[in-house]
Amino acid sequence: MENENKNAVNKLNEKKLADEQIEMRVTSAESAMQADCDNQQDKFLSQVGQVGGEQCEIMTSNKAKQGSQIATMLSEKSPVEQDKLNILMGMDVYLPDVDGVVNCMHNYCLNLNKTDNITAIAPAHKEQDKVKLPYKLLRCKSIYVPILRDYYGQPNFDKNFKEAVMSQKYDIVHVHSPFKMAKFALSVARRQNIPAVITFHSDIKSIFLRYCKIKWLANFIVKQIGKIYNKYDKVFVVSELVEQQVRECGYTGEVAYLPFGTDLEHLSEQEIQHNREIANQKFNLKEDELVFLYVGRIMPLKRVDFSLEALKILKDKGIKFKFFVVGKGSGLKGLKAYAKELGFTDEEVIFTGFLDRELLPIINSRADLFLFPSLYDNFGLVKVEAAAYNTPGVFVQGSCAGVDVQDNFNGFLCQDSVQNYANTILRAINDKQNLQMVGKRAGDTLYISWSECVDRLREEYRNIINDYKSKNDIQD
Repeated sequence: MENENKNAVNKLNEKKLADEQIEMRVTSAESAMQADCDNQQDKFLSQVGQVGGEQCEIMTSNKAKQGSQIATMLSEKSPVEQDKLNILMGMDVYLPDVDGVVNCMHNYCLNLNKTDNITAIAPAHKEQDKVKLPYKLLRCKSIYVPILRDYYGQPNFDKNFKEAVMSQKYDIVHVHSPFKMAKFALSVARRQNIPAVITFHSDIKSIFLRYCKIKWLANFIVKQIGKIYNKYDKVFVVSELVEQQVRECGYTGEVAYLPFGTDLEHLSEQEIQHNREIANQKFNLKEDELVFLYVGRIMPLKRVDFSLEALKILKDKGIKFKFFVVGKGSGLKGLKAYAKELGFTDEEVIFTGFLDRELLPIINSRADLFLFPSLYDNFGLVKVEAAAYNTPGVFVQGSCAGVDVQDNFNGFLCQDSVQNYANTILRAINDKQNLQMVGKRAGDTLYISWSECVDRLREEYRNIINDYKSKNDIQD
């Protein structure tokens, strides 16, 4: 009997180990999902260096122990106004690491903090002390994976963190990634009998099929992630195309459409002209010089090489221009080499690296066209940022990045071919007066601030909370 018990324990341990290995593969692939980095110039942050020679670094000690200190501070709740919401929001990777998803949650927290009680939860980070935030942020123990260059939260292994989170009462839980933090946040929601929502940010199925060579394994992982989404009360998406993506993961529940915005101000035509003059001086440009722009992470999924190939067609036709590529990333070195291979000079294609946040209005105002042929992005915040300065973009028809764009009205759409992309650019620049009108309409119809987005989010929260209470017969 003793041997049988040992065998049973061994089998359980083997199964647990296998489950952990599957979850680690899921987490590893998350790096691609977290790569929507259209807003790398976040004013609070700096990039994190790799911990050389280590496979992982578990964040404990003083960084993780802060949970117990915060728990003590928050155990005595101060009375709040009746109309304020108590919101718990989290994700698996967070500041000072930066990408489009982090930027979304950060701006949600910034704006909700003005009207409600927001508590953010995120993994501990080696350089977290560099980040000064106006809202509450509780950090849990984390593990650093050098190959991914990210810290991943381990909330269920942090007793102090769990006590700090559970010391507060919430009205709703909202997460932005479907991994360990999502499971933990869901457990908080179920224990407190409150609704839980999750935002679907990235095309999970396409990403796993791209990076996982074993198709059946990729489909299996996607289905497991889909099960997590199905445990939530509602999923937030930005468009019908993104809803189709979450449905392909197996999600069968309700969705709500919520836009993403920008913290950049929508400038007047006079202010834009002033910025153009500054840009001409700073970047040594002539007033009538043709300028194209890309802003974001430099990586294959963004298809900046696609733009270079299209611009090569323009160059061969004798058209003179300057293409500013703003940002960094794993593909930067290769892209520079490819630009040289295509015959571009350093004066024609300018790689600026990251620009200070204050310079984004300058370069966006000066650009004649924003080039964004990405098929990966579910939204593309840079589209909204360009619109803040009446700069129209060129997008691939049918892509999520091109949603809300009407060809030759508030932007330009093309087929997914280099030649057609080049033809569309030519069509746009050949009529300068029309180009300006399209840019003006882009500013009028595509621009939206994070403040406006959060107003819609807060209204959606209240509807979900009221519906949840009604369905579960919960009295205020």
